[in-house]
Formats: sequence, C-alpha cells, structure tokens
Amino acid sequence: MKRLLKTFVAALLIAVLAAALTLAFAACNDKNDTKRLDGATLRFVAPEGTPALAMLRLVTDNPTIGGASMQYEVVKPNVINAEMGKSDIVIMPINAGANLIMQGREFKLVSVAVEGSLYLLGNKEGGASITVNDLKGKRVACIGQNAVPGLVFRYVLGKNNMTIISEGTPSAENNEVYVEYAADGNAAGQRFNGGQVDYIVVGEPAATTMLSKNPRLNAEMDIQRLYSLSTAQLDDDNYPQAGLFVRASLASNATFMNALFEALDASEDWVEAHPAEVDAFAKAHLYEAASFPAASIPRCAIDCERLDEEEKNEIIAFLQVIAPKDANDNAIDWNGLRGKLF
Repeated sequence: MKRLLKTFVAALLIAVLAAALTLAFAACNDKNDTKRLDGATLRFVAPEGTPALAMLRLVTDNPTIGGASMQYEVVKPNVINAEMGKSDIVIMPINAGANLIMQGREFKLVSVAVEGSLYLLGNKEGGASITVNDLKGKRVACIGQNAVPGLVFRYVLGKNNMTIISEGTPSAENNEVYVEYAADGNAAGQRFNGGQVDYIVVGEPAATTMLSKNPRLNAEMDIQRLYSLSTAQLDDDNYPQAGLFVRASLASNATFMNALFEALDASEDWVEAHPAEVDAFAKAHLYEAASFPAASIPRCAIDCERLDEEEKNEIIAFLQVIAPKDANDNAIDWNGLRGKLF
C-alpha cells in the first residue's frame, strides 16, 4: 500500500512538474516573441494618395507597435515596388505586391488597405455622367500602367468591346480609344489641361481635388461601378486596389499583428469620423503636398481589416481576372500561389 502511495505521489509530482515546465516554456516563448521586437525599428511605407491615408494616425499615435519602434514614410507611387526590398510593412498595388512575392520576396498579404477608388474625369455638356460610349474615338491618360488602375481600366474597356490603341488616331466607328499612361494624377491632369487628352483616369483624393479646382472637369465615370457591371466573376461592388504587405517573419508574430490591426482600425475610425480635419492633419504629418478634401474621404475606400478566407478567395479571383499572365505571356496559377501570398 505504501509503495502504491509513493508511486502515485511520484507520478503526481512528475505531472505537476511537466505542467509547470510547459507553462514556463509557453511564457518564455511569449516573452521571446516580444523581445524579438524590443529595440527593433520597423519601416512602414505607403505611396502618396489614398494608400498613405490608411496609416494617417499611426504616424503620431503609434511611435511603437508591439514592442518595436516605428518609422513611417510616404513615397512617390513610381518607387513603391522597391520598398518591398527594404521595408517591413508596405502598402502597394495588390498585383505589384503579389508579383514580387511570386518572384521570391518573403512577404505576406494580410489586408486590403484600399479598395477601388478610381474615376474617369472629363468634360461633358450639362455635367452628366460619362459613359463608355463617350470614350469612342477619344484619348485618355490613365495612371498606373502596370498596376491595378491600368489593369482594371484595360479590363473594363475590353469587356465593353472597346479596342485600345497606343498610337495614331482612334476611330469612333471601330470602337477605338487611345490610352496613354501617366506617372501620377498630376501628370494626367497636365495632359488634360494641355489638350493632349480628352479624359483622365485618376484615383482619390486626386479626383475630388481636380473636380473642385478645374472648371473644365465637370463630369466623371465611376470605374468601380463599371467594373462591377463588367464582370460576373466577383459579386462585390468593389475590388482590392492596394494591399497591406508585411514581412513574412513579422506577419507570424501574433502580438505584433494584433497591435498593428488595432492601430490601423483606430486610424480608420478617426478618418471616417473627422473628414474635415484629415487634410490639415495629413499636410502636417504625412507629406506637405497632401490634399484630402472632406468630400473625398468616403470615396477613398480605406479598409485595413484582417483578411478572412472569403476575402482571400476574392483577391485570388480578382488577380485571375486582371492579371492572368506574367510579363512573358505565361499563364499564372494564382490559386496555386495562395500559400505564398497569405
């Protein structure tokens, strides 16, 4: 009996000791997760315009996130691709980031930072909405040639039986539209003001800013609405324009990611609740040339919610629609790349 009792006590002690070691090990791991970022400096970069708006309040409210010091920077859209090589968190066009991951960059797409916020602007008698038929035989300057804006615009024109040409004079009878590409909204606007093009495709907040300041721009076409009408593959009214990409090693740190999404959510709530204050705040803390009229805020479509499985499926479907092939005209199996992307 005593031997059995001793055996039972020994077994109980071993079990208790094992449980204690397990808890200690888990606690140690939790501490190590935090220590890995204590003293670290992480770089968070976004291009000018709506993507930068997605991180607006973080610049002042979140000097540290999850134990790491944060550096925030806004860059020109045409250099954002290079940031995936030297930054830890990047907001950039969905297709551009996905392509870089496909090429070996160790990042994860964790959120849609900005949904579609593109508009075609021009002049139309009476200021009525611009239709696809209005583009026949016309010239258009479009931003983002190889990014989501250019890809979506080409897609919707093709779905509406329009033929895009890049030289010569477009024929209205042949449903032709001449499309050239601009580095940003300002460059597109200069082409319109100079009379080189009849219409421009720009994103928010540039669209609202231009409509308010240029009396010759009195009409628009909602590219999101046109996209929704042009495809049966996606049920959403909108599409993922810019993604939030996080270095893979960082994306696996649950403590940091939870803190990051809390910060992004708080920033989005403030932006939506204070549209009249956004412009001055952005000029003071993001970049001096920022222009975010209050009327543009609802159309900027910032998001930054953590992706669920349904949203991941929608992103895959979107990429298959607008970017089915690579630069060498080879088909891309986006669904097969799911494990790399997310």
